[in-house]
Amino acid sequence: MDDAIREIATAFGKAALDRDWATAHSLLAPWLRTSLSVEDLREFFENGYRAILRESGIEEMFYPEYPEPEIGGNGHTKTGDLREPKPWTAHWPPIPDELTDANMRYWANIVLQCSDEQMETLDFDYFIQVWAAIAETDEGLRVGYFVNGDA
Repeated sequence: MDDAIREIATAFGKAALDRDWATAHSLLAPWLRTSLSVEDLREFFENGYRAILRESGIEEMFYPEYPEPEIGGNGHTKTGDLREPKPWTAHWPPIPDELTDANMRYWANIVLQCSDEQMETLDFDYFIQVWAAIAETDEGLRVGYFVNGDA
């Protein structure tokens, strides 16, 4: 993964950790910014947090406290791979037409983790694992598609 890809994936994850939804929204590709509101983005993350909390029997809302996202992924997954029906992708939203093999640069994994204290208290180690297609746009690299990898 090159530095520019790591930078955009980290910025997106960090904005979510900081609950700076306007900044996270600004890092979306133009086609996502027009189809998703800042509120939609906040709900995506918070619904992911609630799901793992409920799976652990916790009804109270918590937010990930580890200060940096963990970034991984691969450079070989392309939009054609994402569009192929698979059992684990059946519930994913459709891939936007604007995201193509020509502009997709990386399939990034962005994990928002628990602090050590949260791991002990909540008994899990991360809140959400987001898979994000990093795409080249007229504005530079942006998040062109994303899904909750655990949903």
